[in-house]
Amino acid sequence: MTSDMTTATAPSPISLMPHQQQIHDFLVDHPFAGAWLDIGAGKTLTTLTVLQKVRPMGHILVIAPVAIARSTWIDEIEKWGFPIRTKSLIVDENDRKLSKAKRLKRFQEVATDPPTMYFINQELLTQPSQETKLITPVPGAVPAPTISPEATAILGLLQAREPLGRDELIDEYRALVAVNANNRVPAKAKIRAWIQELLKSALVTWEAYDCRTCSGAGCARCRFGLVDQLPVQNINGRNTIIWPFPTVIIDESQGFKSHDSQRFQALSTVRPAMSRLIELTGTPAPNALTLDTPILTPTGRKPMGDMRLGDHVIGSDGKATEVVGVWPQGDKPIFRVTFSDDTFVDCTEDHLWAVNSRSRRGKGLGPLVIATGDLKKRRSRSRANNVEVGLTDKGGAPRWTTPTVAPVEMPSRDVPLDPYLLGVLLGDGHIGHTIGFTTLDDEIRQYVEVALPQGMQLTHRGYRSDSKASAYYITSGKRGGSLPGPIRGAVPNPVKTALRDLDLRGLRSWEKFIPEAYLWNDETTRIALLRGLCDTDGSSKTNRGSTSQFSTSSPRLAEEVTFLIRSLGGYVTQRVEQREGPQVMPQGHMSLMRPHYVLSFGMPANPFRLPRKADHWQPRWRTKERAIRSIEPIGIAPAQCITVAADDGLFVTKDFVVTHNSLHDLWSQAYLLDEGQALGPNITVFRDRWFTPKMAPGTTTPAKWIPTANAEKEIHQAISHLVMSAQNTNLQLPALTIQDVNVTLPPDLLQAYKDFKRDLVLDIVQTYTDDDGKLTQSVESIVAANQAVLTSKLMQFASGTLYTADPDDPATKGRYEVIHDKKIEMTEYLVRNNGGEPVLIAYHFKSDKEQLLTRLRKAGIDAQAFDGSRDMVRRWNAQQIPVMLLHPAAAGHGLNLQHGGSTMIWYTLPFSLEHYLQTNGRLFRTGQTKPVTIHRLIAKGTQDERMPSVLAGKQQVQDDLIQAVSGDFNAEQALLAALEEEIREDLNDLWASERV
Repeated sequence: MTSDMTTATAPSPISLMPHQQQIHDFLVDHPFAGAWLDIGAGKTLTTLTVLQKVRPMGHILVIAPVAIARSTWIDEIEKWGFPIRTKSLIVDENDRKLSKAKRLKRFQEVATDPPTMYFINQELLTQPSQETKLITPVPGAVPAPTISPEATAILGLLQAREPLGRDELIDEYRALVAVNANNRVPAKAKIRAWIQELLKSALVTWEAYDCRTCSGAGCARCRFGLVDQLPVQNINGRNTIIWPFPTVIIDESQGFKSHDSQRFQALSTVRPAMSRLIELTGTPAPNALTLDTPILTPTGRKPMGDMRLGDHVIGSDGKATEVVGVWPQGDKPIFRVTFSDDTFVDCTEDHLWAVNSRSRRGKGLGPLVIATGDLKKRRSRSRANNVEVGLTDKGGAPRWTTPTVAPVEMPSRDVPLDPYLLGVLLGDGHIGHTIGFTTLDDEIRQYVEVALPQGMQLTHRGYRSDSKASAYYITSGKRGGSLPGPIRGAVPNPVKTALRDLDLRGLRSWEKFIPEAYLWNDETTRIALLRGLCDTDGSSKTNRGSTSQFSTSSPRLAEEVTFLIRSLGGYVTQRVEQREGPQVMPQGHMSLMRPHYVLSFGMPANPFRLPRKADHWQPRWRTKERAIRSIEPIGIAPAQCITVAADDGLFVTKDFVVTHNSLHDLWSQAYLLDEGQALGPNITVFRDRWFTPKMAPGTTTPAKWIPTANAEKEIHQAISHLVMSAQNTNLQLPALTIQDVNVTLPPDLLQAYKDFKRDLVLDIVQTYTDDDGKLTQSVESIVAANQAVLTSKLMQFASGTLYTADPDDPATKGRYEVIHDKKIEMTEYLVRNNGGEPVLIAYHFKSDKEQLLTRLRKAGIDAQAFDGSRDMVRRWNAQQIPVMLLHPAAAGHGLNLQHGGSTMIWYTLPFSLEHYLQTNGRLFRTGQTKPVTIHRLIAKGTQDERMPSVLAGKQQVQDDLIQAVSGDFNAEQALLAALEEEIREDLNDLWASERV
């Protein structure tokens, strides 16, 4: 992408907000400086105004992630009319990715181009040495008679020479043939066919070789990054890279946080040749998780997006640790890290993990801290530190494991029943009109008797005919089961009362669950509860060491027992056993034979109290750890990272997964600014001053670096003259009005909705024309297999369409039926009564989009679906699109739509608060000059009515941004501003991702 904008036209007048002016002044006065602020601070625009002010000489290089390099900067330059000539080293003029040959040509053109702002992504700054694939003759190979004479001649040429690349071999063969004037030189295509003939006959093979020029050490012939391709001259006896970019801007500078990464080493080599360097980032050391990731706290789970300074989370030692830093990251590519027990965590590529491997443990080595991006690489060995990376070992087994959390410390809470008693009742108890349990073990009877409330006793009621187990009632011994009192029954059975208060009374076996007061309680309560459960429905596997099992027909109880085990430092896997039914049981009744959820687990404490099980349990020789099974990209989402005070930097996220945060990554970013003056000339000095090594057991090798007590404060103070950070406050925006617009469904449809919700089955009558041309009707049943599917189907129903595709028939993919058009009617009404102003419609299902486009276009309304292109953004903001349909997932990626309209219609409200806020923020944001109206369509009597309260309950305001650290400015005197919903810094990630 090349743009020549060196016209004499002055740029549009730019009025910076107060905090932007503060950043501007700081960057103007400091040639080597960083702006470390949250998304929405306007760093891109501010930096461009700095360049306009200082007017640097020569080329400018912007190093940024692909999406930012391709879109954000160019959009801002064009929007404000900056007279800057731009050229991309990533894509061509048609936004197509450059081939290697074309990219290398553009690298060469830098030397002759007039002053230009170039854009390159971090990965192309430098690249590792690439092996060369050469065609190699197989030793002793003899061509068969069927091989063509030409192929045989090529084989002879190879055998007489060293291995050659394909193009080299073609050129040499053509030159050999041309020596004989009587021979016609064959076309290259024919020679390629003869080479392929040799490959298929296994006479030659492709073999990988180190670069023949440098033997793999690295040179311009085998490394194809920008720095690798620049000319080198001998200056004062040293080979020096001729760096043609006096001004360098690093956008998202956290990409250079690793001091031993090749990109940092390459840039630090040419750093002396720079006259101005600007670092831009939302936070200097991001190890981010998605905002909806639950973080474990001493009192419950809390979403990452709700984390605040001073909060307490659970560390790897099971103890509470304080949150000392909160770093919102904006929209980032997200990867799902899945573990061996089927749990997963969604995080960014930079997120750090403390991991170990079997081979390292065998050598007595401790954990390593590795980023997600490095973990997901194919199996290889890092040349920087000689550590194997990649998800699998040589045998294809998962290589990396994460530590298991120690038993979690939680505050003690009062509970109405003894935890062991509750565990027995949840395991082998009946908790209906009468309260009791069955057991073969007299020890359990004795344990329960001790745990009963005062005045209660066990009454033996007989034996089960199928197992001879004893059955017991829990009663006072009086008629009716109540405690003695002046009036019969006046003092109710306290066990019944407690079960009723806990919402357990009357539940059947497949409905049982553990009340929250027991789950979030001290370790003594939790282990007693688990022992009651395992004494009744658990087993100790004598032939498998410390592996134990627990089984239940209640999916919720299985989930909560899993929670219990993990909270006590255990490791759990689950399988589901499908049992054939219904069957007649020995007692004569019919059983549906529901699925059983079987947990296999190990833990540091004995989960049994019953001697015949407890005596067979053995502690593990070491705590079992989760293995990382896969890492897959899942899209783009808002993310945030936190810093905790724990010595090892670890905290616990969902499913008790231990994850990492780090202060260690600041050195390399600060070094690029001042070449080591603030934090030390090398990583060793930095570590010695602010960190304490934690050695791997039995070695003198540091496994991790622990910050000292005042490290964070002192480090930030040391770099305060290099970086600018500001705390944003609320920005005054035009009025925002949110209106719920009721849509009434016909009574028969509403009844069908309710029946579907109750029965999980809906019959749809389909009318179609058969092969004979006759109208024919058929009935198709739609079945909601589980609650998640039901929720989605109910959302579809309320919106007007219902997907009817058969999962087992690919030909039916995307098929749907139109149920009603009431929402579409209301949408058309709102559009027509908007005074001719453009309207943005947020939809959820593809079927809704298709029906909306069809209906509105048929009504003469020019409705268009957003395709992610910059051109469509421009046309919308120029008010050339009357109605634009937008999916919430595409709405949070740097879209500035506030100039095109001020009215939005939510056709279907999402469950995701982040999608909801981001989509609203496309119109309700800085630059909006009109009051914003948001209509939310609500189908009466349906799930739609719940959604406003659900979203209100999740409402969060992210106003904890980085504190001002610059010693040159008085942050308290600055008039700072921000958005209610973070401004996304002009990053159209969707547009970029569709074209990369």
